[in-house]
Amino acid sequence: MQTVSAANPSFGGKAPHLMCGKGDIAEVVLLPGDPGRVKMFVDLCDDFKIIASSREYTVGTGTYKGVPVSVCSTGIGAPSTEIAVLELIELGAKALIRIGGAGVLKEEIKCGEMVINTAAMRRGGASCFYAPAEYPAVASCEVVKCLEDACKRSGIGYWKGISASVGSFFAGQGRPALGRKFYDENFLQEMINLRILNMEMESETVMTLGSLFDVMTGCICAVHANRITDEWMEDFAEAQRNMCKIALEAVVQLTEEYLR
Repeated sequence: MQTVSAANPSFGGKAPHLMCGKGDIAEVVLLPGDPGRVKMFVDLCDDFKIIASSREYTVGTGTYKGVPVSVCSTGIGAPSTEIAVLELIELGAKALIRIGGAGVLKEEIKCGEMVINTAAMRRGGASCFYAPAEYPAVASCEVVKCLEDACKRSGIGYWKGISASVGSFFAGQGRPALGRKFYDENFLQEMINLRILNMEMESETVMTLGSLFDVMTGCICAVHANRITDEWMEDFAEAQRNMCKIALEAVVQLTEEYLR
């Protein structure tokens, strides 16, 4: 029985879901959730071209300050992220950095600031098929350093800490679903007691699979909401653009210091 891999001949040498080949992907890949955000890099990079667009996956490649970089959307949540991560690794990716938005659980954090995740609580779901619950989801120290250095150079406020990476947007993150509550009333307080900094939906999948397959990983999120103060950004385009610039600066440093 033939197995399907990123280079299965039946797909013309292309990954079956991402629909691109090994020569299309740079060693460092940024991972937004939204396919629409990939197009933001047309204005931020040189010679940035959309390589493929299939389902929730839009893939583009270009250069920033002379350094090759790819951007691949993952869609929302762990299952689609698992597919993107594994196919990118098989296509030759050496570092994967999630870029997205998040709600924070610390009153002092302002909307528009950045969160760099050093690790993640594994509540996504997909990674449980690869490693037991006790296996940690941790970012690579090299990626964390480069993201932190880039934030410092940008002058934008940033925070470091652990994310709760959850395979649910509503009940799994303490939100009512159609007016009904399927979660414990003390949910958010429990997260705060555990020193969880933010909540999002993809980082633990990226980090866990990265550790298992020896690929550097990290995560930076622009703060879209503060769950404690109930502050929300209605227009987060500028925050996302700032985050993308920071991520690109980190790609340059990561490539020059650790991949060459």
